[in-house]
Amino acid sequence: MFDTKFAIFFVIIFIAKAVEAVTGFGSTIIALTLGAQVYQIEYMLPIVVPLNIILSTYILIKHAKAINWPELARWILPFTIGGLIVGMIIFNIVQGNTLKLAYGVFVLCFAIVELVRLLRTVADCEARPLSAIKSMIWLFAGGVIHGIYASGGPMVVYYSCRKITDKSIFRSTLSVLWLVLNIILLADYIRTGKMTVETMKMFSWLLPALAGGLFVGDILHKRIPERKFRVLVYVLLIVAGASLVIKSMPSFH
Repeated sequence: MFDTKFAIFFVIIFIAKAVEAVTGFGSTIIALTLGAQVYQIEYMLPIVVPLNIILSTYILIKHAKAINWPELARWILPFTIGGLIVGMIIFNIVQGNTLKLAYGVFVLCFAIVELVRLLRTVADCEARPLSAIKSMIWLFAGGVIHGIYASGGPMVVYYSCRKITDKSIFRSTLSVLWLVLNIILLADYIRTGKMTVETMKMFSWLLPALAGGLFVGDILHKRIPERKFRVLVYVLLIVAGASLVIKSMPSFH
């Protein structure tokens, strides 16, 4: 187990957890996009999701006062949970290289769109709430993506960024959402046998990477401009997403 692939994945988990500790999202999308270079997505998800539960619990306990409960209860939780159920059904049907290719395309498109949007705006988040219909669509879509890849952040962030402009409230509120969604996902992984003794061992060996990422991320959250940090994250995702797409493309020769 302790080979080169594991060492690479250990560093990836450290980076992913540090990013989420800074921004409130992005942990899974980074872990899966980079990690797919060494492991299958289906293998990583039952490992990454429990790590995310610990991360979200930590942020929730430490920053509970910053949570926007009314927004969570009225909009974010109901529609994302509805989408999550649909996504979980899709995940149990679609597997293998198709899953990796679809994920690579999703990450690549998301990162390009978000990078362009971020570079064109002055603030990190724009206080321009979406209409009720658009809000429901984005949140439901985020739930679907989370059910498949445990990383529905892009859609939810697109919605939340227009309702919650304070970065600390934004981070804490989304941490509650990820905690709820990931507990549901974990229960399904256990029910369907995706959570095995091997994945539990891998999870335990990655706990130091989680702890280190949390420590570094908490420091960075207070010290660096989040806008510049997000630009770096999106560039990283564009490179990783493109690499994943190229590696997953079917061979025609």
